[in-house]
Amino acid sequence: MAFYEDWCKDCDCDCDWKQVAIWGAVILGVGGLIAVLVIAFAVVYPPKATADDAVLQRFALAATNSTISYNITATLSLKNPNIYRGIDYGPLAVALSFNGTRFDEPGTVPAFESKARKTATFNVKVGGVDKPIKLSAPGVKEFRAENETGKFDVELRLDTVLQYKGRKTKCPLAVICPLELQLVDPDVAATAFERTKCTILRAKKSGC
Repeated sequence: MAFYEDWCKDCDCDCDWKQVAIWGAVILGVGGLIAVLVIAFAVVYPPKATADDAVLQRFALAATNSTISYNITATLSLKNPNIYRGIDYGPLAVALSFNGTRFDEPGTVPAFESKARKTATFNVKVGGVDKPIKLSAPGVKEFRAENETGKFDVELRLDTVLQYKGRKTKCPLAVICPLELQLVDPDVAATAFERTKCTILRAKKSGC
């Protein structure tokens, strides 16, 4: 209290605590604004991904277990959580896998831009007829078990390179979406797809 008493004497004032509180609030507000600006301009956050819809139209393993025919369409979203920086995505390579085995027929999504705090939604399609596949014995067993139910657990993976606006670093990025899909049957009502959160894998490098 001695400090404030001396200060009041020097300033010849009544030590109005209300004014002190107001100035304190102003200083805190300015400090908070500076912190927000630092976060907005200096810190970047990776996108958030979800699988919003997906349809499995064909999924058939040949009797020899060496080839597979499949057709999957999906709608995915990438949300840019950054307040200030937009994101430029390079072309996205799309691959499908079952029981840890990746199929040989990839798909692609053209390059696009995602503005700050916006969500980019796009469709992907992967498929092929009589494509070579090397399922392990447990993989074949799992396929037959899931084929009995008409529901399959597959994984959709997208690989790309992104670049944050205002930065030169190009950052490799992978999006992994585990999907439980019901094989479409015209005579049976399909189960509604449940929106699924995807995993983001990004490079651990400066600027990413």
